[in-house]
Amino acid sequence: MVRGRISRLSVRDVRFPTSLGGHGSDAMHTDPDYSAAYVVIETDAEDGIKGCGITFTLGKGTEVVVCAVNALAHHVLNKDLKDIVGDFRGFYRQLTSDGQLRWIGPEKGVVHLATAAVLNAVWDLWAKQEGKVTPLTNKYCRKVKLVKKKERSKCWHKDTLLTRHRAPGWGTQMTR
Repeated sequence: MVRGRISRLSVRDVRFPTSLGGHGSDAMHTDPDYSAAYVVIETDAEDGIKGCGITFTLGKGTEVVVCAVNALAHHVLNKDLKDIVGDFRGFYRQLTSDGQLRWIGPEKGVVHLATAAVLNAVWDLWAKQEGKVTPLTNKYCRKVKLVKKKERSKCWHKDTLLTRHRAPGWGTQMTR
């Protein structure tokens, strides 16, 4: 059952110094630092469940995405989660049609990345309240093996899964 009014949205700039070893680099991206804008959404519901969303970048641009998430926060804060999930498409359009932000790219770039992080956090919160494992936490529980096999079914309860279990790191670089 969907419940609660969104009372808090926080966003962190999380970076991994992959450029030090040239990990993840290619001809166009010679010094990437794999990074993410990590969004956490909380409600006033008594269950204390939080929604987490991420969007990936390659370093310095993350601080710009963090600013864009904060600029979109007024579309999320003090809204009933039930109203948002009842018209998810309308909520998406509200985020991407902000009259003062859409000119810098709701279908591309920074606003697109910020919107993705916010939508992922709302989706995660909704799924957790419905008792479902979300794609993000389920994927990382299986693929990165952040938690032991017997704990995988309950891993979605851990709102800060990526930071509590200290993921060893991953990338898209091909190795032999």
